[in-house]
Amino acid sequence: MAATWLARFEAGGMDEAMFERWRSAHPDNEIAFARALAVWNRSGGENSDPVRADETNRRQLLRGLVAATMVGVIAVGGWSTRAYAWHSASCAVGERKRVALPDGSVAMLNTDSEVSWRFSKTERSLWINRGEVALELTSGQTARFHGAGAVAFLSAGRFNIRLQPTALDIVVMRGEATAPRFAGETMTRDADTDVVAGRFERLLLMRATSDVQSASPEAVSAAIAWQQGEIVFDNEPLHAAVEEYNRYLMRKIVIADPDLKNIPIGGRFTSTDAAPFLSSLRLGLGLRVTTDEGQIILSR
Repeated sequence: MAATWLARFEAGGMDEAMFERWRSAHPDNEIAFARALAVWNRSGGENSDPVRADETNRRQLLRGLVAATMVGVIAVGGWSTRAYAWHSASCAVGERKRVALPDGSVAMLNTDSEVSWRFSKTERSLWINRGEVALELTSGQTARFHGAGAVAFLSAGRFNIRLQPTALDIVVMRGEATAPRFAGETMTRDADTDVVAGRFERLLLMRATSDVQSASPEAVSAAIAWQQGEIVFDNEPLHAAVEEYNRYLMRKIVIADPDLKNIPIGGRFTSTDAAPFLSSLRLGLGLRVTTDEGQIILSR
């Protein structure tokens, strides 16, 4: 895609708004574009033809657009993400990690999660690459949060953000989360059309659609519980409870009997040890719990 943007630039057909949206959607995009631009410059692209006025203007425009990206090549010839002020943190399956952000904000990563960020005096940008994060944002520049091809703007406050298969799921504990309006590929901020989620509301974002709904007490309780190393179920069907628990387990739970999938499950369990959960299924529901080929099998 980086090469495509260079081609559009050379043809004089670059849409600046679309380019900026693609470039800022993920740190990898900026790095890829900087690499492509470096190759283009080294190949003599800037001097391969007589320089016409429109070409000169396009090149000046491009330099302005990527000034923050085109930092340089390190001695071994690779690209340093640190040179672009990108930073990231991750945690493994079953782990949690607390990360202090540059402005005093705090991110708490849940199991198998990864978050990237770029902070400066004029910008607070974050990306969730996988998993779930609890974010405590201090006062300052409105934070721009990316995930699932969508973007939200976050005020100071507390948020629980989870990357779903096709959506960015934001539960607002305190503060506001705002979804901008998209007209085609162009993002605009407009107080009359922006979608805003406030305290104890849930903002669900996809690439160009958004929905605000009340956050259920169960959703709020779950967002608090995982930070304490717990999982809470309130009459969840067994298949949903197992799916949630499997996020924390290297050895996955499998429901062998389809008739068991919709049995309601309730309770508070530790996320670091599945034994109490499995014991409650065995003793409370009379299910068989066996291990086979690295899996935990549930059956009658």
